[in-house]
Amino acid sequence: MRFKFFGTEIYISFLFCAVICFMLATDRTGYCLPTLFAALLHECGHLFFMWVFECQPKSIRLVPASISITGSFPRKKYGEFFVSLAGPLVNIFLFVSLYINYKITKSNVSLNFAAINLVIGIFNLLPVKGLDGGTLLFITLKSRINDILKCERIVKIVTFSVGTAVTALAIVLIVNGRLNLTALIVGIYILICGLLRE
Repeated sequence: MRFKFFGTEIYISFLFCAVICFMLATDRTGYCLPTLFAALLHECGHLFFMWVFECQPKSIRLVPASISITGSFPRKKYGEFFVSLAGPLVNIFLFVSLYINYKITKSNVSLNFAAINLVIGIFNLLPVKGLDGGTLLFITLKSRINDILKCERIVKIVTFSVGTAVTALAIVLIVNGRLNLTALIVGIYILICGLLRE
């Protein structure tokens, strides 16, 4: 499905909808919906800062395991950096707010949603290609090294290093009889991100 909203092209793939429906239908933990909501707030953080820096997104693509926002980044100094950092900052801000609320009310709902936001925020700060941390690493390298190809190469090397480390950890856990599907999936996902072209 493809349509325009205030000049921004929105693309939602069929597979994205199918994966979301499958996750909601099979979720027995009750974490799926809050996780999706936290991810939505994360993306709203990026969009809000794009609006602050007067940078309208050209397109928003929703595909399985990824939501990508493209646009001409702001020319203002540090604009691109703050737009990339905005998503994780929203999640970390929500974590702090919800954790304070948990301390006051002792509500497990607040604690669970706080934990979800913390995981999403920290995960997206990993310095790997395809995540906000990878974009931040690239922006930082670009400001110091006047060679875009070299910067991309460094980000790719870091991505493969992190992906290999996480995958190796998952395999070690499996060998020791402690299956951790989350670590395995994250490791493989990071390695795939390293292989994909922009």
